[in-house]
Amino acid sequence: MMTGNVYSDPEDEPAEETAEEITEETAEESSEEETYAVDIHAEYAALLDLDSGTVLFEKNADQEADPASLTKLMTVYLASVHLTDSSLTMSDSAFQSYDHNQGVLWIQLGETLSVADCEYATMLASANDTCAMLAEGVSNNIESFVSKMNSTASELGLEHTRFDNPFGLSSEGNYSSAKDMAELTRRAMKNETFRTVFGASSYTIRPTNMQGQSRVIANDCELLRQEAYYNPQTIGGKIGSTASGYALSAVVQKGETSLVAVVLEEATADDAYRDVEALMEYGFSMVQTVTITPEEIGVTQIEVKDGKKEIAVVEFRADSAFSVLMPREVNREDLQAEVVVTNEDSLDPERISAEVIFTLDGEQIGSSPMDRTILFAPEEESKSRMEQIQMVFDDVCLVLLGMMILGPLALKIFRTLQPPK
Repeated sequence: MMTGNVYSDPEDEPAEETAEEITEETAEESSEEETYAVDIHAEYAALLDLDSGTVLFEKNADQEADPASLTKLMTVYLASVHLTDSSLTMSDSAFQSYDHNQGVLWIQLGETLSVADCEYATMLASANDTCAMLAEGVSNNIESFVSKMNSTASELGLEHTRFDNPFGLSSEGNYSSAKDMAELTRRAMKNETFRTVFGASSYTIRPTNMQGQSRVIANDCELLRQEAYYNPQTIGGKIGSTASGYALSAVVQKGETSLVAVVLEEATADDAYRDVEALMEYGFSMVQTVTITPEEIGVTQIEVKDGKKEIAVVEFRADSAFSVLMPREVNREDLQAEVVVTNEDSLDPERISAEVIFTLDGEQIGSSPMDRTILFAPEEESKSRMEQIQMVFDDVCLVLLGMMILGPLALKIFRTLQPPK
């Protein structure tokens, strides 16, 4: 909060403020204090639409803060992209890369787990030992993996993010922003493996070469467990903490709409959960996702003619549904779809294209190319039939020619073989 000016007399003695001055100062402070649509404790927060990335709420969302173990979202994402469900063995270098006194699953040196085991343990229990195994599995060593984390962050456009470890250990060199973490979550959710791991409430690690018992891991995030903050509409969540506070990333789906909320450096876990609840409630009250299916868009056919002669028939279809984020008060019927054909007069079917244009209240809000299929080309088909007829004609001619050449000889042989009269 900005403070008002300090008034003093010429002799530097504190002067008594008048009622008018106090009123003006209070008004100035009120005007400079930022207000937000949602009253939350978090100093750093962002709410995004999962599909489009549209920002629905932000509070200091681009400021750098401590992401805590939300850092592991990047670790698991990279593992999901680069590793198959093979096995990983705890190496000596990985074993030495983390603090063994906290945040571990007690994986032993030389113990072998599947990639899936490591991904679930890293995400659900925020286990640093399995996190180290994933990092080495992707890049052979921790240092190279951190470099890959940062290059991927750059590729994803995370401008306020830098990592110096795969675990989320608090340091000046490991930071992100609420919006960056929300965008990372949003992009990672496109990966099916990540999405499954991020949405699991529990996971069981089966016995290994060094552990005879199965280990059941419950998700630390209460949004996905039958705890005080359980929300059955949650499809993904992770919570973590450092000395800077609690960090939480969550994805909640309601109908066709899915939202991503991230809060950083919360004072308590309760504050983090309540703030995410408030952000989700706000988001779902403000927007809705409307989807137009390919069936609703329909099929468009274009006849290609050279004068009156039909050359081809080209068919256009939408290859997938189109979803758009709209204000809650807007009617679905207000969203219109129109097919626009380009080069419709061309005699070359390959040059003709089409796209479907989506408008809301007369304003274009999106477009999508349509799939093209050349269903019928009479000229080519006629050419093919003529080729077949020509082949048959050639065969008949060969047969007749053969008969003309061989006929007299066959007759002579026939006469020779006849018995004398």
